[in-house]
Amino acid sequence: MGKILLLSGITAVVLVTSAWFFFFRGVPAENPMQPSGGFGTGASQAVEVTPPAQNNEVQTTNSSLPVQQIVFRVVNGPIVGATVVQYTQPTTTVARYVQQNNGHVFDLVLDSSGAVPKAISNTTIPGISRALWTRQGQGVILQYLDRNVVKTVSLSFPQQATTSQAVNIKFLPDGISDIAVSPNGANVVYLLRTETGTRGYLAGADGAGSRELFTLPLREVVVSWPSQATVLTHTKSAAGVPGVAFSINTSSGAAVPLLHATGLSIAADPSYSYLMYQTNDGNSPSTRVRTISTGQSSGLSFDPYPERCVWGSAATSILYCAAPLEYVAPNYLDLWHAGSASAAEALFSFTFPGGKSSILAAPGGGEGGVESTIDTLSVSPDGRYLLFVKRGERSLWGVRL
Repeated sequence: MGKILLLSGITAVVLVTSAWFFFFRGVPAENPMQPSGGFGTGASQAVEVTPPAQNNEVQTTNSSLPVQQIVFRVVNGPIVGATVVQYTQPTTTVARYVQQNNGHVFDLVLDSSGAVPKAISNTTIPGISRALWTRQGQGVILQYLDRNVVKTVSLSFPQQATTSQAVNIKFLPDGISDIAVSPNGANVVYLLRTETGTRGYLAGADGAGSRELFTLPLREVVVSWPSQATVLTHTKSAAGVPGVAFSINTSSGAAVPLLHATGLSIAADPSYSYLMYQTNDGNSPSTRVRTISTGQSSGLSFDPYPERCVWGSAATSILYCAAPLEYVAPNYLDLWHAGSASAAEALFSFTFPGGKSSILAAPGGGEGGVESTIDTLSVSPDGRYLLFVKRGERSLWGVRL
């Protein structure tokens, strides 16, 4: 088991960030999930499982919209998350999405007038708060709250869903504070808090073969997995509060300090060539891009929030971000996390290494759609579509790229 090498400066980092941890825990989350502190398997949790079948639930699509509109409604909410799955025989592009109220999973063919949702999983799990896709959309990890305990369950779908094939269901440990999926969708890294910090575990997408990968003397941290060999972890971002970020080698568990800055938020590209990071001193956010091989940083034309961006699949040098169209308070990201602020937002693209930016669409404008605060971005493997969930009603929308 790989252990993090505690560098000489870590004590100072803990002292600097400790005041922030006290502050941040006082901010309510949009979907509050407090871990139980126990590391149980969760195997005793009962869920209703039935084989996939044709959907009898009424869902309204907006497939009659004119093709020239860039933004189009896929399905009404409440949707917790979605991804794009592409088939070659026949060639079909579908939106695969999870209903928030019951955890049911459906496919809906994109850009096909009169398309009807098809049930992929009728496994009933009420009150889903988060969905992460595995195995290129052939599986999903769902998190939900059960009597103040965070439950995490992995669903694996059969390659060709039929009424005779069941969904494979596996529970991960209780109390997972954050989780990320590997770029190839085969593995996960998840965090469990301890009395003195956080332990990171590496496992298969269904939680099998779990092993401890690293430990940190910090409790309020999040994790992402941008490149197959590298995991990123950093303290939760908050305007005006010191933060620290590390890269973790997925083989050895060795950690390398990346940044120590105020109001820190980060994201890296799939090749781990560029690190986009934002700092926020409480007065104004500033976003920059660092070339990892040289350590050189440069500014962008404006200041997107790294954690609200997703990298393209077909062209991994393109980054898609959601950001407000109007002026917002310097602590807008904190308020956005808490669910206490919203604004009309647009979708932007950035091309690296130059950082050239452009506006893709502003929902509710001439491109179609309705004015939206944007959530949970996903890009199709061929780079033709982007999906997002509209906060509030949680309807699912598509964007033609």
